[in-house]
Amino acid sequence: MIKVYREFRELRKMVTKSIVAIGNFDGLHYGHQAVLKQALGIKKKNGSKLVILTFYPHPLKVLRPGSEPKNIISFRNKVNKMEEIGVDILLAQRFSINFSKFTAFAFIKKVLIDSLKASDIIVGNDFHFGHKRQGNVKYLTSKKFKENFNVHIINEVSGKNGRYSSSLVRDMIIQGKMLEAKETLGYFHEIEGIVVKGQQLGKELGFPTANIHYLNTIIPEDGIYAGWVNFNKKYYMGAISTGCRPQFKGINRFLEAHILNFSGDIYGTRIKVSLVKKIRNEEVFSNVEELKKKMTLDCKEAIKILKVNNI
Repeated sequence: MIKVYREFRELRKMVTKSIVAIGNFDGLHYGHQAVLKQALGIKKKNGSKLVILTFYPHPLKVLRPGSEPKNIISFRNKVNKMEEIGVDILLAQRFSINFSKFTAFAFIKKVLIDSLKASDIIVGNDFHFGHKRQGNVKYLTSKKFKENFNVHIINEVSGKNGRYSSSLVRDMIIQGKMLEAKETLGYFHEIEGIVVKGQQLGKELGFPTANIHYLNTIIPEDGIYAGWVNFNKKYYMGAISTGCRPQFKGINRFLEAHILNFSGDIYGTRIKVSLVKKIRNEEVFSNVEELKKKMTLDCKEAIKILKVNNI
């Protein structure tokens, strides 16, 4: 089972030797998976613990509040995916003003050498670290540290939409391009959360929904989507609405999942929704009956889409 730590000093007595992959790993897309594949290959050879070193909160949230990117997946989801991949330890280093003042040398000495006892370090070719990003791959691979660890540099990994990157995925999600996002992520974009009670308008319309709030994750383009809903380790087809419900003059933005061929009380339970393809934009109808007719068509379209886009 993966172990999660928030402070590098906690690991000083926990590891004797480790393979360290460094990065934000938001979304764990194909680019990140290339880094982890390299790390797992090294782990298989020497049996060391595989440590993912990331920073939480995002450094920009501390250094330039308001400019930090929204997360693609929740921290909880990231931990679960890393465990599935085979990561032993996630060090989500608590990023603070004091930590940001570490020089590049101090970061290498205090974190990588003294605490993590890194034998191998895996980074992307654009990796920068230390106060004001003064450290880079050239410094990390310099003779100064040659006796301490090996450095493995992962070059850019690209697909048909260009270089795999978290910013590319965010742009696609914001535009509602879920099938394209999957081509970079390797899986359908996921939103998870605890089902909360809403105004139960969906139930009154004959389309009961499981509602979840967006916390610190990126919000997809408003609209109706076909999607898969995971509840109690089982997947169900769903017609998903994300937005403000303009028909009812809503203000708050959240996600509503109408789970097809399902009945039961799931308030207070955790579900995961995978958005597959956008069906249409949010609309305002002349009356509720027109809305209900459209929702019926949405459900039929969702089934059609999901039959050819399995999870």
